[in-house]
Amino acid sequence: MIRTQVRRRGIGAAFLAAAMLGGATPVVLPAAEAEAAPLGRVCLFQDKERVRGAGHVAWSIRDPKNSSHWIWGSTEGRGNDTYIPAGSANGSWIKGGTWTQLRSSISTASYDYYRCINTASGNLKAAQQTYGRMKTNGYALLTNNCLTKSLAIFRSYSPALTNAYLPDGKSKAPNYYFTTSLNKARGWEKARTY
Repeated sequence: MIRTQVRRRGIGAAFLAAAMLGGATPVVLPAAEAEAAPLGRVCLFQDKERVRGAGHVAWSIRDPKNSSHWIWGSTEGRGNDTYIPAGSANGSWIKGGTWTQLRSSISTASYDYYRCINTASGNLKAAQQTYGRMKTNGYALLTNNCLTKSLAIFRSYSPALTNAYLPDGKSKAPNYYFTTSLNKARGWEKARTY
């Protein structure tokens, strides 16, 4: 009888279980809250051979509101310059599209590996604003480079990426950071090859 009344009222299985267990009131979430929260995701790409073997990185972030849309980019520097003043072109670029388009774009630039981490959410607009600042703030080989700019974009995308998940990259070669630093950090997937 309880089952028939519950079905007629459209209350659902959660209420039925509560009624059978002695009247405990179930927590009913609105449909939007009941669905899984969208996840953010960031990935770091490594080119092992660049910069005389010190390496080079590119970044990517996923739109948490549209899991098939990604934004990615890097800072290439300018030739053999170890310093580029703020306001000068520093070789920064950005693109957007699907994961397949990202992979095609990155693979033509000879990146060897990538590794990713999921985040509870992500702020695409904040990441794009940080990129805008990074493309005009110059370049310095040890302290303001492809790696430090990538990490700044990741942190603005998800403030949850604290030092435990995203260690500081200043004065670290991209290859060292990609392998050693991220191996010690929490949550990063193992490196994948192309």
